[in-house]
Amino acid sequence: MKRIITGLLIVAGWLSLLYINSFFLFWLVILIVSGIGLLEFFTIAGIGENKSIRPLLLCVSLLPLFFSFSQQPLITYSGFFAAFALNALLIIFFFSALKKPFDTLVKTIFGLTYIGFASAHLNLLMALDNGAAWLLILTTITAASDSGAYFIGKNFGKNKLCPSLSPGKTIEGFVGGLVFGTLGACAVTLVVLNDINMTILALTAIAISCLGVLGDLTESMLKRGMNVKDSGSILPGHGGVLDRVDSLLMTAPLFYYLIYFNIL
Repeated sequence: MKRIITGLLIVAGWLSLLYINSFFLFWLVILIVSGIGLLEFFTIAGIGENKSIRPLLLCVSLLPLFFSFSQQPLITYSGFFAAFALNALLIIFFFSALKKPFDTLVKTIFGLTYIGFASAHLNLLMALDNGAAWLLILTTITAASDSGAYFIGKNFGKNKLCPSLSPGKTIEGFVGGLVFGTLGACAVTLVVLNDINMTILALTAIAISCLGVLGDLTESMLKRGMNVKDSGSILPGHGGVLDRVDSLLMTAPLFYYLIYFNIL
């Protein structure tokens, strides 16, 4: 029951955020959620055994999100490269206080890229014309793909997709996710944006669904590597923030560039 209630609250909150269609409010929410996600990542990855450096690395890794307030991709990229350099500088400064400085650097740069930079693309999507509609389409693809994969996999799945990382995922479920994600994308798009080439949209939905699975498996790899079940416990019945947004982190950049370069 807790899982259902939490899920409904998340959906209601997300739809309300898109309906309000305020870039500042959206940016603020994504900044806060990404900050929590980064904190979860730093915790399970064991980053910052020196307590003085962790908050500094965390703040620096959020720079792409701060820079995305400009609504300009080039400025957002500048935030990413600035964060890259500043994280390296911080680890050099604290070198003698860290047990494994290079290990800390690699993990921090991964967190910066996977969470800080990728989630900034959600803000860039919101800044586009019809940004809220695009975000609704993107989240529909990921949600429909996840639901389809679960339903088909549970009822018809026999062949494991990646048993060493996610024993519950099956090839049948993966295919079902592609179908459901594509159908969901087409259905929602007909309502909110009816002037899109449906063939390109369908191909996009397939690519997004595949990337969503990759994002889920990436987080599974991270958790298994660190011997944890969930990334956190902030969402009752669902685990942590990263457990809910792993698919979006992989899919948002691709979706943004397809729109930005007028492919979609």
